[in-house]
Amino acid sequence: MSFSKVQGQRRATKILEGFLAAERIPSALVFSGLEGVGKTLMAREFAKALLCEEKKAPAEPCGDCGDCAAVDKGLHPDVQVADAAYQAGLVEGEAAKQRLLQADTLRHLRRDMELQSMLGRWKTAIVCEAHTLTEPAANVLLKSLEEPPPRTVWILVTAQKDRLPKTVLSRCFPVAFSPLARSAVEALLAQRGIADASRLSALSEGSVSRALELAQMPEPSGSAGPLAPLEAADALPRELHLARTQVELALFALAQGLRAKHLRGALSFGLIERPLKELARLRQALRSNADPRTVLLLAGLQTEGL
Repeated sequence: MSFSKVQGQRRATKILEGFLAAERIPSALVFSGLEGVGKTLMAREFAKALLCEEKKAPAEPCGDCGDCAAVDKGLHPDVQVADAAYQAGLVEGEAAKQRLLQADTLRHLRRDMELQSMLGRWKTAIVCEAHTLTEPAANVLLKSLEEPPPRTVWILVTAQKDRLPKTVLSRCFPVAFSPLARSAVEALLAQRGIADASRLSALSEGSVSRALELAQMPEPSGSAGPLAPLEAADALPRELHLARTQVELALFALAQGLRAKHLRGALSFGLIERPLKELARLRQALRSNADPRTVLLLAGLQTEGL
């Protein structure tokens, strides 16, 4: 099976297989869809398919040769992955604090892509969380997409395609990724030895990474009474970026927990409709730089007793 590491993405697989079989590779693609459904993994597998000389079919990298191993380890000279860790290495900062991809990061990546391939083959740039590009960074990227060097391919990976500038999207071939089936998520969790895989897969909305994040959430401590929301807010990390990440996941877990209770018949839709709308509003407020402790406190009050 082609691209066998990526599960549940038959449509995306067929599109990429067609490009490889016809040897007509777009200079830029955008992989869009829910977080944790295989977009970044597929981007790496596509890069391997372009480089592997041992493959038996156009879309079947062998996975064992030097090129495939180097891509898997993040060490291939002709494959660059621009993410928070990549930018942190350039600025000598912490990866967790790199919330936006900056123009200098894209300039560095563009210069690398303009260099001749080390092996005389394809060069691939994978831009993770492409929706976090600042406006100046998007303009740097646009210049690269307008005049790409031969045998180079840019792959933009995003869970929020609508945040990308239309000028950038217009120069990329779109490849949509679907949420995974609940059974697929449960199987992948079970393979990793995750306990309670059935419950987590039901809450994941088809995202393996979201299910893994939920599995790592600490169990709530303290009382379950009126002071519980306050205690949860006080227990957040002091570092703002860590607190935001934790609260984002907590809001998702609260909303999914309400939906799960409704599906089991424990709560009517009338009881959960308003809290779900409020959780969505709080999630948007958090992304607009609202105080995470206040957001979590309000979320706890909204769902108390449900």
